[in-house]
Amino acid sequence: MNAPADSPRKSVHLRRVSCEGFEREDGLLEIEGLLVDTKPVPLQMPTRMLPAGEPVHQMRVTLVLDRERTILDVRAFTEHSPYPVCGEIASSYRQLVGLRIEPGFTQQVKRMFRGVHGCSHITEMLPTMASTVFQMLWSDSDFDGVDPAGSARRTSPLGGCHALKLDGEVVRTYFAHLKDASQ
Repeated sequence: MNAPADSPRKSVHLRRVSCEGFEREDGLLEIEGLLVDTKPVPLQMPTRMLPAGEPVHQMRVTLVLDRERTILDVRAFTEHSPYPVCGEIASSYRQLVGLRIEPGFTQQVKRMFRGVHGCSHITEMLPTMASTVFQMLWSDSDFDGVDPAGSARRTSPLGGCHALKLDGEVVRTYFAHLKDASQ
């Protein structure tokens, strides 16, 4: 089946989500997530007229974690929103303190902040931020999957996706010496 032919199109909405990871001087990790929604044309909102290109939504979340991926601090901010009350929910995200970013984290976040218990935009950022944590730790481990004592590191990318499946070509070709240590 072929993809449909290209067709003329016009921009109607732009959503940008970015995550940036930092290592702090105190050894902790900090991830900043930003979500910005804009429209290419002016938008009449219930509370005001929004000029083209101005943010409809702009939310920012900062997570502070230790190297075991435990969340130590959360700061959530609503910088631009359709309604003045949108930012009132941001402090609820402090409930994340003490949670560990590990398998099941995304489902836990969605349960905690579903519906009126959260902001859909802030909640949407958190899985991408969690993925950023793993990217930070993978670079930290030099992709070896093994700590100095020789035990498997949970931050290893081996076995974490199709390309890096343990019985696959990439692992056999480039990481065979590490395969047993990461199982």
